[in-house]
Amino acid sequence: MTILNWYVSIINILIGGEFMNLAKHDEYKNLNMKDYVYNVLKENIMNLSLKPGTPLRKKEIAKEFGVSRTPIREAFVKLKEEGLIDVYPQKGTFVSYIDLDKVQEAKFMREALEIKIVELACDIFPEEKMFDLEANLQIQKVSLKQNNYQKLFEYDNEFHEMLFAGCNMANIWTAIEQLSTHLNRMRMLSLSADFNRSDVIGDHQKIINAIENRDPKKAKKTMESHISRIQFDQEKLKRDYPDYFV
Repeated sequence: MTILNWYVSIINILIGGEFMNLAKHDEYKNLNMKDYVYNVLKENIMNLSLKPGTPLRKKEIAKEFGVSRTPIREAFVKLKEEGLIDVYPQKGTFVSYIDLDKVQEAKFMREALEIKIVELACDIFPEEKMFDLEANLQIQKVSLKQNNYQKLFEYDNEFHEMLFAGCNMANIWTAIEQLSTHLNRMRMLSLSADFNRSDVIGDHQKIINAIENRDPKKAKKTMESHISRIQFDQEKLKRDYPDYFV
């Protein structure tokens, strides 16, 4: 992301430009219709605009997008493969509930890999990319100030992606994301409920400081604490939003 794009992102946050209409999204406008429908539906599921348990009716969605049911069916196939929708014969198609077993699997993987990546970053993370981390953190702070939890989630994720990319491990982050759909929805719910928002940003600042100081012990300790928040949030969210979980 360029410096200009960061400034544009901040401006969009300040004017409230993050809202995504279900049927229109400029980011996906050049995709074919199947991929457009898939991406828009997935984004709405991931950011909880389509809540767990919401019925998805092909006829209504086709009317919303102004398309035939074919791209809707094709999008449903991909979403089902990713565990984001459930299809029940004779009953219908529904946004899947957040599966806590899958949340735990993703947490286990992230804990193992992200602790290793911050330790490695203290050794090899390029100095010239430290500015990128700092700039990302500033956008997180703007998102927090504006109570924009969706943008906060987006740039939180980007922060972690930058750590892997800076250590030449970008493909590992891609693999993590593919297995983290249920975890990410829980994280989105946590941010929407205002759990630990400022603590998350504080952790990121400590991680930056540890990398700058080439202090792998501090980086490891901070990342362990950062990831451990998932378990704490999970227990509170299960109590407060029981209808979102399997």
